Amino acid sequence: GPLVDFLANVAREKSAWILAGSIIEKAGTKIYNTSLLINRAGKIVATYRKMHLFEAFLEKGLHIRESDAYEAGNRPVTANLEGWKAGLSICYDLRFPELFRRYSALGCNLLFIPSNFSLRTGRDHWQVLVRARAIENQCFVVAPNQCGTNEAIGVDTYGHSMIVGPWGEVLAEARDREGVIEARLDPNLLKKSRARIPALR
Repeated sequence: GPLVDFLANVAREKSAWILAGSIIEKAGTKIYNTSLLINRAGKIVATYRKMHLFEAFLEKGLHIRESDAYEAGNRPVTANLEGWKAGLSICYDLRFPELFRRYSALGCNLLFIPSNFSLRTGRDHWQVLVRARAIENQCFVVAPNQCGTNEAIGVDTYGHSMIVGPWGEVLAEARDREGVIEARLDPNLLKKSRARIPALR
């Protein structure tokens, strides 16, 4: 659709990889919460459909149940990104460590977790869970998280996008407003972390 065409054009113009996630995908009569990985040539190299659909009772008596609108995906998805093997996930997947252990077993060293954590759950759980997934799997984690207020339902989101290293160290963190963060992902950090504690062996 036009959103993906736009992002593919940006990827080509900037010669940059883009993680487009998550977006609403219509496939026949089904609707999915989907994340796409687009390469420098503007080609989609991976399509991940969210496997764990969110359900929670939030502040103000709000009950959110994604299964009312979306179908669940049914498989993990990996992609090769210029020497890195990446595992894709979306938001609520973060609470299911077995998905990330599967990615680790498949040889991933980079995990993507685009998210929309609410202000309340974000304050209490966001950094803890993102760092835990990095530490458990000795991987780098790139976890963009939305900020601002969803005016349709009145829920505030947490922001604080993060890039975390395989030792659990926070390499970069945004605040609660729009911004840009960056970090260098050093393969030597990966080797050192995995040699220091050889849990994956």
